Amino acid sequence: MKALIVHYHLKPGGVTTVLRRQLCALAAQGIDAAVLAGEAPEGALKGGCGSLTVEPALGYDDPSGGVHAEHGADPSRVKAIVESVRREADALGDDTIVHVHNPTIRKNDSLLEALSIVAASGRRMVFHVHDLAEDWRPDVYSRHDYPDGVTWAAINRYDVARLRAAGAGDVGFLPNPVPVPSQPAKPGERPRGPGLVLYPVRGIRRKNLGEAVLLSLFVRPGGSIGVTLPPANPRDFPYYDGWVRMAASIGAPIRFGLGLEHDFDGLYAQARAIVTTSIKEGFGLSYLEPASRNRITIGRRLPRVLADFEESGLSFPALYDSLAVPRELFDEDGFATRVADAVRNAAVAYGIDEAGSGLSSSVVDSVLGGSGQPDFGRLDEVAQSQVLLSLMGDSKSRAAFIAMNPGMDAWDAVAESLEPPSRESMSPWSEEAYGAHLKALYEGVLIRGGGAAPDKSRLLGEYLKPEAFHGVGV
Repeated sequence: MKALIVHYHLKPGGVTTVLRRQLCALAAQGIDAAVLAGEAPEGALKGGCGSLTVEPALGYDDPSGGVHAEHGADPSRVKAIVESVRREADALGDDTIVHVHNPTIRKNDSLLEALSIVAASGRRMVFHVHDLAEDWRPDVYSRHDYPDGVTWAAINRYDVARLRAAGAGDVGFLPNPVPVPSQPAKPGERPRGPGLVLYPVRGIRRKNLGEAVLLSLFVRPGGSIGVTLPPANPRDFPYYDGWVRMAASIGAPIRFGLGLEHDFDGLYAQARAIVTTSIKEGFGLSYLEPASRNRITIGRRLPRVLADFEESGLSFPALYDSLAVPRELFDEDGFATRVADAVRNAAVAYGIDEAGSGLSSSVVDSVLGGSGQPDFGRLDEVAQSQVLLSLMGDSKSRAAFIAMNPGMDAWDAVAESLEPPSRESMSPWSEEAYGAHLKALYEGVLIRGGGAAPDKSRLLGEYLKPEAFHGVGV
């Protein structure tokens, strides 16, 4: 049994990190593996396991076509991808499994057609989905059908259930491994008092940086929030730069790009706690990695991914489900208009009848309707900025916000009264456990050979729900 790992690139990032750990986990299980990628910076696999072949046809499409552009498969690129996958897999042997990372996220219009050809030839294949375009990500949705004869692997049980509900015939659960620091902190070795609350992420849009700015306004005197890295995708920079300017204009105690100037381990050692304000994650490393480093995670709860951890006995008591916003702090009508436009654009990309479905009005009602107050995390950047300016300009607004969100003032102090989950309790997410998961998944692939593809319209129905809409996540 062998594996050919396929991905668009090996640039620094979450999927590349998982891919590297995957290679070493396979090596520990005695499974030979190789990598086929569209782009690989020099030294990308240095210190890792496995060989690397670069096939440029696997790389990202030219992004100049626009957000919703889909030009269709390029026959020459399809041919090159098919030939390179077959060549590399054949070189490894007949019992080779082709393991493709995030193939349904449309970064390459030719990839799905090429993989469909490979799957139709009988080659055993795994579609490892870290994210799903159906989950309010219209900019990367492909109209191409998903191939039959493939085994799907999802990194959380929520996605596993949705894929099965949409008709996928063979779906496995493959949670990500959690890195172990080279010098883990010992219990009790956490700094106390006001100080740095670290947000260790790239500042992409769905990380909800406006909420991090909001939280910084309520830290204890002498405290601050630090975001480690800027985004890598040029499309995220306007949003990121906007929050950098907003924070500076209102004097918020938050710093951006700390990881560009300081060692990551050193920042963790300095941190009083870790904060997360993300509104969408595939796995939830932001909850487990801090515990591996003896730090409490404070911030937004994401039930989809936390359910997997909590079912295994882990506890994260310093999280909130929402942040209620007084309606008078932002322009509801303007927000509703922008939401309707965003939903209509998404419907076009997904190829659905928005007018007939009434999706726009349902989403607006979900965010703004009812007797409750809107959740800050579901607003877009414009509305969030209006809230921040209102809070800074009016003490009554600030008091009203605190009244709606008890515990908001000096919220970072809660870290001192709690202990993170023990390192031992996280053994289900160790690299050793990950290797065992991979081996079992591959053995099943060789025996069963894959199953039916999920129905794309049913899969959209599983994800494209009003309650899953976030203004910073589309």
